[in-house]
Amino acid sequence: MKVDESLFSALPYRPEIFRDKNLYAIGHPDLVPVLKKLAEEPALDLPGQSQVIKEHPNLIVQTSLLRDNDFPWPRQVIKQFRWRGIQNYLASPLKKSKAIKSYLAACHLLKHGLGTPMPLGAVEVRRWGFVRENLYLTEEVKDPINLLQLLKKTPHGEDNAREVVRQLAGYILRMHDSGLWHRDLNITNFLLQGTPGKWRIYLLDLNRAVKMPHLPSPLRAHELSRLKLKKWPEVFFEYYCMDRFSRDKMLNTARKIRSLRRKWRDRLGLVRGDSG
Repeated sequence: MKVDESLFSALPYRPEIFRDKNLYAIGHPDLVPVLKKLAEEPALDLPGQSQVIKEHPNLIVQTSLLRDNDFPWPRQVIKQFRWRGIQNYLASPLKKSKAIKSYLAACHLLKHGLGTPMPLGAVEVRRWGFVRENLYLTEEVKDPINLLQLLKKTPHGEDNAREVVRQLAGYILRMHDSGLWHRDLNITNFLLQGTPGKWRIYLLDLNRAVKMPHLPSPLRAHELSRLKLKKWPEVFFEYYCMDRFSRDKMLNTARKIRSLRRKWRDRLGLVRGDSG
């Protein structure tokens, strides 16, 4: 697997890359041996102080994999990817695992000055080329704020919510300009940390992200159509488009795509209901 090492320029550590037959690991040198051991075990055996955040469709756990009190990121979040369908498993020999893709996409974001939980490691185990296990490890983001609730209830006032929308639009614009197509861009994949005037945005769930030379406007509109912005879509698109894109055209395209997606899901639900 070839990796563009320029991606690592923003990391505060030099990643270690480990290859051994069917196992590939990359990350902080202190954590690669731990990830290697975890990936080779039949069940994810984590320390006793670990806490499960989510069980389905992927297992997400807060944990501390090292006993070193001087380690800069004492609490970590580990994500164990699971298969949602046989078709994805059968296609796995043809592409990077979700864990490795997440790690590299996070490095890309950091390189371009965009927030994401610090990527600390990723490991994949294959058998006959098929991905059997893959884990992604990041820092734990302390005291995150629910971005959706903040925009809906505006607990800090309308002006503060507008500022958050401006930051969010600027973040996504810079991400798109960098060539990264997230492909699962919904509001719940953003974390907010800090206080009014000192907000920091983090983007999560990077396993579908694709690096492209250029993101054309229709693809940007398609991505933005996934965002549920409650009462803020016009403000968001104003900040995103600025003087570079037509706000009305981008917003209307995103709304049409969103409407078509909803109709398709409703129709698919009816078909499944009839077949049941």
